[in-house]
Amino acid sequence: METQLDYFDTWTETQKTLMKNLVTAQKEMRSQWLESMEKVQSSVNSLPGVQDNSQAKEALKAYNTWFDNMLEATKTMSDEAFKVQEAMHTAIEKQLELGREVVGSLSEVSKPSKKK
Repeated sequence: METQLDYFDTWTETQKTLMKNLVTAQKEMRSQWLESMEKVQSSVNSLPGVQDNSQAKEALKAYNTWFDNMLEATKTMSDEAFKVQEAMHTAIEKQLELGREVVGSLSEVSKPSKKK
């Protein structure tokens, strides 16, 4: 029985590590992406001559409003997606625990009985 459970435990730990690493990588990528988008906005705002031209200034103001709204919506959406992902991660971990119990029970049932 221990062999089956050892195998199952190794497999589940691999799955848990994979899920954890995936979430960590996604959070890091999100952080870097948001930072790069803010740098893009900053560079657009500092283009030469934009502040001197009233039409360009007005267009830049509209762009900044749109950009800020889109960035905030992206942050909100990804925050909610991470919450859903965390809930899925918890549910999968519970399923893996139940699977371990099933493997243990099946291993116990399939074990040859000892004759006296």
